[in-house]
Amino acid sequence: MRYITLATAGHVDHGKTSLIKALTSIDTDRLPEEKERGMSIDIGFAFLDFDGLRVEIIDIPGHERFIRNAIAGLSSVQGVLLVIDASEGPMPQTEEHIKLMKSFGIDHCLAVLTKIDKCEDLLVEIVREDTERLLSKEGIKCFGFYPVSSVQKSGLEELKEGIHSYVRNIKEPDCHAFFRMNIDSAFHVKGYGTVLRGSCVAGTVREGDTLCLEPVGLLGRVRKIQNHGRFVKEGRAGERLALNIPEMDAELVERGFWLVKKDELGKTNVVLVSAEGLKPGKEYIFFFGMRGVLGLLRHVQEDVYLVRLSQKVVCVRGDKGPVLDTSGRHAGSFTVLDPIPKRISKSFIRNHINLLRDDLISYQMLEAGIKGLKIKDISASLGRAVNPQHIAGVRINDRIYSQGILKEVQEKLTEFLEKQGGMVKLAQLKSKLRLEEDVLSYLLKERKDLKIVEDYLLSEKKSKVEELESFKRLMETVKSQIKEERELVDFKDLLPIAIKKGYIHSLGEFLYIGDTLFKELVEKLRQIGETFSVQQAKERLGLTRKYLIPLLEYMDRKGLTVREGNVRRFIR
Repeated sequence: MRYITLATAGHVDHGKTSLIKALTSIDTDRLPEEKERGMSIDIGFAFLDFDGLRVEIIDIPGHERFIRNAIAGLSSVQGVLLVIDASEGPMPQTEEHIKLMKSFGIDHCLAVLTKIDKCEDLLVEIVREDTERLLSKEGIKCFGFYPVSSVQKSGLEELKEGIHSYVRNIKEPDCHAFFRMNIDSAFHVKGYGTVLRGSCVAGTVREGDTLCLEPVGLLGRVRKIQNHGRFVKEGRAGERLALNIPEMDAELVERGFWLVKKDELGKTNVVLVSAEGLKPGKEYIFFFGMRGVLGLLRHVQEDVYLVRLSQKVVCVRGDKGPVLDTSGRHAGSFTVLDPIPKRISKSFIRNHINLLRDDLISYQMLEAGIKGLKIKDISASLGRAVNPQHIAGVRINDRIYSQGILKEVQEKLTEFLEKQGGMVKLAQLKSKLRLEEDVLSYLLKERKDLKIVEDYLLSEKKSKVEELESFKRLMETVKSQIKEERELVDFKDLLPIAIKKGYIHSLGEFLYIGDTLFKELVEKLRQIGETFSVQQAKERLGLTRKYLIPLLEYMDRKGLTVREGNVRRFIR
């Protein structure tokens, strides 16, 4: 089944609650004071079922004093039924509700002209034209005008068909995103414990899931799930849900708190946003879902602002919301660009502002620098699981690094090593370049000219290996004998450097000889004469054929001798 949530918006006394009751037989005014005053004060809930589709309906209050409750209702919906009294036309709260729905990114609606039993057809048509102009001015696409009378029950079937058609044009909320449920109430039920009620705006939840109540961080397991009084095994985006989580104290739950899955989403008190209608340096109330939090605005560039919030919030890239001034009047709107910025330097943000707008992951990799960006933090920022293979960066364990950053660090490593004479202590190198072990290992994979020996990083060409104790031990080991590779296993990192620098010769066949010994043996062979045979060399050097033949063949390769039949002749 598909789920779409709509809100009824419009001026006070324009018939929103009566319309919902006429459509669904559900009275959304549940508070005694609402019954007494005949006016909605808080949000109410109903639903309308079609074949394979449930339309959740949130009734929002129209009085200007209850703007926060109106925001609460609009924060979780995908579409709007804009309700207008046909005898009055659009009124101040009609316009305010349009601005609020736009703040949440809703740029479409269905217009319902109510109380047509109280006015002439001509007036209904005039109100329709006025409403069309208003919606056009505000950039709202209208999917139809429906004149109805909740009292006479006229026009309701046509409206239901219109609603059915409207919701088919609305994009479903993302069930594959991380779970987020916007809480509007919590209470204790005897025999069950705490029940939290709200709107699921993304993802899915199942019985047995462990959830976290943010921003307070309380954990609890879902025992039961209800949708409009019906027990279900799973809840999903677009549904009104009641979750039984006994471990959570209902007294600690506030409207606007979020239920999320453990370790999926983060919380922050600093966000980067694009905003309209706001003035830098002022405090405003920013709404993240139902919850309004006081925030101080700092202008960065163009429409980009840094907001320091008085309390932590949960948000993801692309979240939208309205902004009220401190007196409670609607002041503007915002869109989250970076939910958890790691660098708040204005110059950094300005220098990369286009990347911030267009490619958050690349921007965050630059923010993270050589520390790298945790894959789970990327997913948390976007509100969904991210496949690391699709990210244009370098993955090292559980982090992603900017290719450009790693290239810069590689260049700094080379420069620093050269300044240190080709040899530097690893601890000093890591401290200087702020490198973690795994990043250094990655960088060195691409550098065949560098080796780690003892606690040093060495350049094969430029390092002063002679100063190392291990080098001195190696030279002592090969001082008087040809050695097999297995005998030099303790020097495996140092051996290639010693060979490249000419201190040791590789004879092939996994045999190695020190340069001093090599020269001594060559000199002994010269003492035989200009030419010599294998047997003469064997007798002169006292070597078995296992060592002698590789030595003689190496002398040939070096251009010291040339083989002529059964003898060798020195050519230099």
